[in-house]
Amino acid sequence: MRFRPFLKMPASREVKDRAGPGGIWVALEKLHGAQLVVGVRGVREGAVRFGKRKAWLADDEAFFGWQLLRAELTDSALRVARAVGGEGRDVYLYGELFGGRYPHPDVPAVPGMAPVQTGIWYAPDLRWAVFDVLVAGSEEDEGVLLAHHEVEALAREARLLTPPVVRRGPRSEMGTVPTRATTRVPALLGLPPLAGNVAEGLVIKADARAAPGQRMAWKRKIEEFDEARFDESAAWDAGQRLSPEELRAWAERLINPARIASAVSKCGRDSRAAVLDEVVLDVRVDLELAFPTAYRALTSADEERLDASLRERAAPEVDAALR
Repeated sequence: MRFRPFLKMPASREVKDRAGPGGIWVALEKLHGAQLVVGVRGVREGAVRFGKRKAWLADDEAFFGWQLLRAELTDSALRVARAVGGEGRDVYLYGELFGGRYPHPDVPAVPGMAPVQTGIWYAPDLRWAVFDVLVAGSEEDEGVLLAHHEVEALAREARLLTPPVVRRGPRSEMGTVPTRATTRVPALLGLPPLAGNVAEGLVIKADARAAPGQRMAWKRKIEEFDEARFDESAAWDAGQRLSPEELRAWAERLINPARIASAVSKCGRDSRAAVLDEVVLDVRVDLELAFPTAYRALTSADEERLDASLRERAAPEVDAALR
């Protein structure tokens, strides 16, 4: 599947005099994180790829622990592809990885997490929000970026986050939207506020379909954004040594409806044991890819306890799915 990078967005000063379409425009909070793209070739099961800004990711490539979200994002991306793509079409979901730390005394840290970016705090765990969807009819087709209201509707159905909308209206109103504001993301996630937790800025774009090269969009950032405190992302440490208990806690977090549904689709509905085996295997694969050193340090007894914990956690959800 062809990798299609998201085109670099100009700053507002570079496009201020350029004519643009009428109709509705949107000002979105610009998220401070790392770009992650999810690509779907048609709607065939397994035809899902993950990439960073310039290339597809290998399954075992360290990139902020993206494998921890793979099962959920695969399911959501396939839902979007079925809604807008179909066989013969490629669908790309462009989004932002963010989170990894939330320095509030009432919010516990998540073991193994490191901040995707610092200076703006969103969540203690890893999150992803989709900001654009592109549909292409062939490898040669430039494709079309969907209107933002379409992206929002698709995201709701696929259980995905989107960046907070700060203003929706005619282009003439976009210039009056304040660039500086408290980030809206923690409140959306039900987290308590942090003093001075200011958003990176805004992304402003026409709420209409457009070819990638014709999309009218620009960004505005707060003035001090170039300071070092906003760029202290830490490389994902694949060698970090989590305890067996911390690994088990992570494994239980990876049990979710998307992973259960995937196991049922692979194994059918006739054997509860086969579905449970598939869930355990699927979780263990992603756990090893995200935390390889800690995983390979498990003893046989640790692995037995991990399997037992996973089966106990997954059993009620599997039973509900098979009813």
